[in-house]
Amino acid sequence: MIKKQIIAGLQVFLLVSFSFAVAFLISEEVGVGSAAPPAGMDAIYRSMSPSTGISSAVPANNVIPGYIITDVKLNILRGGESVLAERGMYAYPGFDGQLVVGQGGDITGAIGSDGAAYTAGLGEGGTWGLNPVKEGAGLVGTGGGNVGAGTAPAGLKGILSGTTFGTGGGAGIASALFSGLAWGAIIGVAAYGLAKMFGQNEQQAKSIGLGGAIGGFAGTTSYFLAQQGVLGTALQGSAGLFGIAAGVIPAIVIIVLTYKKTKKELVHFECYPWEAPTGGSNCEKCNENPLMPCSEYRCRSLGQGCELINQGTEEERCVWVTKGDTAAPHIEPWAEALSPEGLKYIPDSGISPPNRGFKIVDNEGNECLKALTVLEFGVIADEPAQCKIDYAPKSSYSEMESFFGNSNLFVEKHSWKMKVPSPFTEEGENVPEIGTGGTFTFWVRCIDSNENGEESAMVVFRYCVDDGPDLEAPKVEGTSIQTGRPVRFDADNVSIEVYVNEPAECKWSRQDKAFDAMENEMDCSSETYQLNADLNYVCSGKLTGIKDQEENWFYFRCKDHSTAPGGRNVMTTSYPLLLEGTEPLVINSVGPEEEFIGSTSIVPVTLTAETAHGADEGSAVCSFTTTPENFDSFVAMDNTGSYMHNQSLDLAGGNYIYYFSCIDAANNRAEANTTFSVVVDTTLPKVTRVFRDADVLKVITDEDAKCYYSLTNCDYNLEDGLALTYENPTERSVHVIPWDEAVTYFIKCEDFMGNQPRPDQCHIV
Repeated sequence: MIKKQIIAGLQVFLLVSFSFAVAFLISEEVGVGSAAPPAGMDAIYRSMSPSTGISSAVPANNVIPGYIITDVKLNILRGGESVLAERGMYAYPGFDGQLVVGQGGDITGAIGSDGAAYTAGLGEGGTWGLNPVKEGAGLVGTGGGNVGAGTAPAGLKGILSGTTFGTGGGAGIASALFSGLAWGAIIGVAAYGLAKMFGQNEQQAKSIGLGGAIGGFAGTTSYFLAQQGVLGTALQGSAGLFGIAAGVIPAIVIIVLTYKKTKKELVHFECYPWEAPTGGSNCEKCNENPLMPCSEYRCRSLGQGCELINQGTEEERCVWVTKGDTAAPHIEPWAEALSPEGLKYIPDSGISPPNRGFKIVDNEGNECLKALTVLEFGVIADEPAQCKIDYAPKSSYSEMESFFGNSNLFVEKHSWKMKVPSPFTEEGENVPEIGTGGTFTFWVRCIDSNENGEESAMVVFRYCVDDGPDLEAPKVEGTSIQTGRPVRFDADNVSIEVYVNEPAECKWSRQDKAFDAMENEMDCSSETYQLNADLNYVCSGKLTGIKDQEENWFYFRCKDHSTAPGGRNVMTTSYPLLLEGTEPLVINSVGPEEEFIGSTSIVPVTLTAETAHGADEGSAVCSFTTTPENFDSFVAMDNTGSYMHNQSLDLAGGNYIYYFSCIDAANNRAEANTTFSVVVDTTLPKVTRVFRDADVLKVITDEDAKCYYSLTNCDYNLEDGLALTYENPTERSVHVIPWDEAVTYFIKCEDFMGNQPRPDQCHIV
């Protein structure tokens, strides 16, 4: 980071110096500067306080012509005699006008009565005098006393040269401050742009831009004030150096204070499944309570070496089965775990025994891997073991940094997956896996269930990263929304994440265009350790302007942060994404709406819903509840996922309102409700009348029912009886049977809820 700060300070120094050079050239162009007469000719001396003066000898009759006293009186020596110059005094034949005097008292020019402008200085013949000013250049003094008045050049030159409001007194100070602000803004913007161009991140570029702006303001303001003599005559000759110092010092201070001011600490949160302690010294505790027999779960929870033996017998016990094991697990590189394809392990003679080293190289013998490769390697043990990995050798297993493969389980096979960093990416400060000189070394050690291997020899893996020029552009590996996915109706924008294979700056547009022409920036992970679970870097943003019922195409491009000599690499082909606009989801119908009657305390009811339109012709998932104010109470229907939905319920008697909420693949939501009642009827039908009508026997019931008879007795099942017929099929409470005086009818009736008498009982005989 110190290196970048030095580069940033140098950039600002050059920008401030360049601004002074431009300001000086403009000042020369418009005639700014002190044009003092040669020795003996400064007819008006430097003290400009009212009613005071300091004499200076000049040749007789050589008072500078055209001078008008305004608010002060000066003593002018003529031939050794002090003469009081009065208001309106002219002493030079042929000139009618007004002299301009600078802050230091030097005559800097004149303005004739006809408006013509002159500068005081050496002319073409080498004679000191008043020289006409170029047309359009204007006239200005180097300071601004109370005597005379200057004119200021208008427009951009005046702004850039510190003469916008004139030169003298308050006007000169105001001009210097105004021009300082202008130069500060110019330098700040230029510094920010250069910083971004040379690979600085957003925060760093803002720091450099702020330093440039403040330094530019302080430096150029100081330069103009010194140039005009406002800060005293001693600084006029070295105004440029004074301005550079006044600008560069605060600029460097600002950059040092704000450049990467936020300190980042990498904090690891690791969650692993609970594992029983190593060893088995506590195994026997499982056998101590005769009222609580030991179980396999309780046994194994007491130690990694505990095991329940003689299961299912009276001699069932928890014992330490590996008590005699004192050997550390033996581990070897796991060839099947090595990826991507084309890699292999070779012995590494650079690792001293008893540790064993292996290099990861490709099959062609190249020892360096390509940057940003997703590398996976592993070890295999001769017994269940727990393994750790570290980036430096440690004397014991307990001192090592991380569980191998982020797993604390005791198993034979372990693998580690990581992304090979790029040596040309300097965005991140905290990169725990960075090696020395592009070489990465990993130290692996394992212990078994008895904790053998605490100080055992390690297996060491080493690989290097190709330090060739980084010529590859970033690659978009995917997005949080799959292409072709539908989008909710009336959704103007959606949030999205773009997954990139390296830290990068990403943009999006609705048209397929170059990266620099894309309008919309994304918020991207800038640190090399900010990987997601798939070892990619995340850029997030919002896609806007989504149109309903239309195809919406979006295009993404990214630029990496490479500091390699080739500069930053940018995608030349866009990553496209299609989002389908949709129409609203509609619930066409819900049910039931009728009354349900049952003969038991619980009555079966089926809820139904039918959906249409939406993202996929009505296909949706529907849920139901009786308390819609509590969204968490909605339960998905058993049969849903298409356009027809149903749910079977068993309900007690009562009135019900059920609410439905359906949602489709685009998150379109539709809601509806239905009302129905459940009636529980457990009463037997009653026979209210029985009589002969002509040649039939009529049986009248108090409700719709089905009646049966037997010719023997009442002890029969309804399905075994003979059915009476309805006199009128639309009135199922009037039942008839042929009349026969010689026959006895044993009659039973059942209502349509299934209520019927006991098997040995009749309604009427």
